Amino acid sequence: MNKRRIGLVVNPIAGMGGAVGLKGTDGDNAARARELGADPVAAPRTRKTLEALAGTAQDIDWLTSAGNMGADCLAAAELPFDVVHDAAHADTGSADTRAAVQALLDHKVELVVFAGGDGTATEVLAIVDQRVPMLGIPAGVKMHSAVFAISPRAAADVIAAFVAAGDADALLDDAEVMDRPAGQPNASPVLLGYARTPIVPSLVQHGKAAGATGSIESACDDAFERIRDEGLVLIGPGSTMLEIKRQLGFDGTLLGVDAVRNGEPVGIDLNAADILAIPDLSDAWLLMGVIGGQGFLFGRGNQQLSADVLRRIDRDRIVIVSSTEKLFALPERQLYVDTGDDAVDNSLAGYLPVTVGYRRRMQVRVGPPPHIEAETDRGMAPAGTDG
Repeated sequence: MNKRRIGLVVNPIAGMGGAVGLKGTDGDNAARARELGADPVAAPRTRKTLEALAGTAQDIDWLTSAGNMGADCLAAAELPFDVVHDAAHADTGSADTRAAVQALLDHKVELVVFAGGDGTATEVLAIVDQRVPMLGIPAGVKMHSAVFAISPRAAADVIAAFVAAGDADALLDDAEVMDRPAGQPNASPVLLGYARTPIVPSLVQHGKAAGATGSIESACDDAFERIRDEGLVLIGPGSTMLEIKRQLGFDGTLLGVDAVRNGEPVGIDLNAADILAIPDLSDAWLLMGVIGGQGFLFGRGNQQLSADVLRRIDRDRIVIVSSTEKLFALPERQLYVDTGDDAVDNSLAGYLPVTVGYRRRMQVRVGPPPHIEAETDRGMAPAGTDG
């Protein structure tokens, strides 16, 4: 088998804003995330992908950028590589990402693998266009684009499939690259273009779907009745959750996590540290919506609900709200959790009830994103009537 030439670009600041309640690391948010004590996200998630590819060392010629833009991760995974780009300064930005990708193209890579979020995907697409395929290791705060594997481990499986394919072009399809307009964190993501991406069913995520209508209004009514008189309730981000916040009588955050106690707001746009500082967190309820099209419950756009936070919340106190249309459109009919902590992801696995109407629940399977070795018996139990 001829070796594949694969390029790796890591955005070292990607995802740092999630746990500290920022809506990305674009612009000044990177410096703000550091001030708030955010930990790097992209490097450990990239290493997880590369470590799963340890058996492919003889099949891949890795090309990358120096230091924290790729070389450090490949060295940690003990994979051989060549450095073809070196950023001019330690605090890398979008210009460095573009320069690194251009250097990879100049060295004739067959696939560009990048670690980041929608902003990074946009920078990569600006250079590669459709000349070579690109695949994202999910490591950002925003990941609405359809160029990302559903987890770092799944990214390794997709890369391995690309390497092993006799005709890699047969794996490629057009995938949406989307992002919110700069400076408008509450705006809806917009389509910026299409990338050629290796698509392995169940391992590459769908683009973000628009919110469904229909039964969602009655589902919100049900959830509102359930939590308005409870003690402490954390309410996640999203348009469905915003509707419930408004039913409670306050203008919460569309993309943030808010807290209410006995129906009254006690915390707005909380980050992970804020949530962990709540004294009675172990008694809290958690109200969540579903990201349409992608099927993620935790780990996409709600990193404030970190592994440390979820470890302290009783699984039976998680209330999920969705329309039936959105659930039946999910890939694999399953809700994914990708917190970065395997133990927490596994603790959430199993079936959870999803409120789909007034006093109506649907049992939906929850668990870590699948990879090639994972079991495939995932599915959804029939809808039932509650009460």
